Amino acid sequence: MYNSVFFNNCVHHPNEKKKEVDKFCIDCLQSFCSHCLPSHAFHKHIKIRRYIYSDVINRQDLCELFNCSGIQTYLTNKAKVLFLKQRTQSHQQQSSSRDYKCSICGKTLQDNTSLYCSIACKVLNIYRDEEIFVGLPLTKKPRLRQTRKGVPLRSPMF
Repeated sequence: MYNSVFFNNCVHHPNEKKKEVDKFCIDCLQSFCSHCLPSHAFHKHIKIRRYIYSDVINRQDLCELFNCSGIQTYLTNKAKVLFLKQRTQSHQQQSSSRDYKCSICGKTLQDNTSLYCSIACKVLNIYRDEEIFVGLPLTKKPRLRQTRKGVPLRSPMF
């Protein structure tokens, strides 16, 4: 599910309306659109939603298939959701002694009851000691600060 691309047009239904790929089949391990649903009617599937330009899953839907304890829950449209992928830090915040951080990527969390910022971080923690590669990035990439402009160029004085 981590490597799947959601909210693109379905390749099997290019001429249909509402052809966004927004579901994931647990049995087939593939993403699909609402027009592909009849072929996955008897399979377990999850609807993927968008929140702050990120893929999220309704917590209630996922709890039936996966132990969601310890993952930070966010509230959107009166529904509790979980982020699928690791969240990036929007900017460097001053850390205080009461800040709670994700045990994998260090993202600031809202409360002390959560250990992970996303489903991906929890899966990484489960497979950390094993030698199974699940296709997730194991290290946090260092973010380089990008300046708005490059080196200033001055006109030569003749």
